[in-house]
Amino acid sequence: MPKAKSKSPKKILGGHESVRVCIAQISPAYMELDTSVDRACAAIAEAAANRAQLIVFPEVWLAGYPYWTEGWDSDIQLWADVRRRFFDAALLVPSEQTERIGEALRRANMYCVLGCNEMDPRPGVNTIYNSLLYFSRDGSLMGRHRKLMPTFVERMFWGAGDASDLVVYDTDIGRIGGLICGENAMTPLRAAMIGMGEDIHIAAYPGAFAIHTGPRLQEWNNSGDFWGHFVTRAHAFEAGCHVLCACGYLDPKDVSADFPYRDRMHIDWSRGGSQVVGPVGVPLVAPVECSRMVYADCAAVHVKVFKAICDSLGHYSRPDAVQVMLRRKGGWSPVQAPYVSGPELKDDDLKRAADEQEVDADLVREAAERLQSGG
Repeated sequence: MPKAKSKSPKKILGGHESVRVCIAQISPAYMELDTSVDRACAAIAEAAANRAQLIVFPEVWLAGYPYWTEGWDSDIQLWADVRRRFFDAALLVPSEQTERIGEALRRANMYCVLGCNEMDPRPGVNTIYNSLLYFSRDGSLMGRHRKLMPTFVERMFWGAGDASDLVVYDTDIGRIGGLICGENAMTPLRAAMIGMGEDIHIAAYPGAFAIHTGPRLQEWNNSGDFWGHFVTRAHAFEAGCHVLCACGYLDPKDVSADFPYRDRMHIDWSRGGSQVVGPVGVPLVAPVECSRMVYADCAAVHVKVFKAICDSLGHYSRPDAVQVMLRRKGGWSPVQAPYVSGPELKDDDLKRAADEQEVDADLVREAAERLQSGG
């Protein structure tokens, strides 16, 4: 695939008329890190052969979601064996495994967002996080996002993330951001991602499930009421962006026969359900419920036309009335559109105004930028 020309980051989808994306709705080798990396590299090569520019793997695809429950009444020997395997299948960042994935992406000339169980790299710290890793087309790691709040029983497995990695990445195919499972139902969090100017939003899930049909709390989405589909369609409409809803698929044959909890894992809802949603909130690709590489072409014209009606960061916003705040290292700061609107601020004009008012020119520039950005 020829390398895409660099485009202005101000343009929708990096200035491209269309960006081809792929969701790798395929089974990992459950709790087998290196074998799963092999599968990821093969999927990257396959997606490249089909002209994809971005590939996405679902929530903790590497190397598996904990589809079991545990507590103080757990059998100690079985529990210890399972926890050892969960630990050994967690990914260190960076590592030999991330280098292999990066090399596959470099050869494919492709971006990647990868869900994984990430091991905290600090000495003496062994907490595992539910993370999204962002790779550039040159194979380098752009960054990662750790799930802010593991949901319900997930808190037994993963630590909590923080706001430091709530970032939207500027690329030559557009601005890419993402959230993990229940984070997509956290309205202020989604508003923050929208406020950072997403072109493409990744919504990663371990499967598609209903929580109201019974008899169990989680059941396969046979009613078509998976809440994740609703909130990702809402996000696409509210942001005026494309959303890749990446849902996990696990083939029971990929759980090794000696995995201690093999027969008590609740995986019948991990059948996929991935969809790609356009800016109007309507699926470009309807939910897919089998093992498949899911492709879609995200067109810039869809954004251009929709934003004429509802530009939630522009003419249809009211930052003077409502603002979303993010907590960074320097404290709380408002989330704003990433680019200053209006005429260019010329140094000569600012210096002239500063001289006339007998104030510092840097203060005048700062005030002008705040006014232009709605701050």
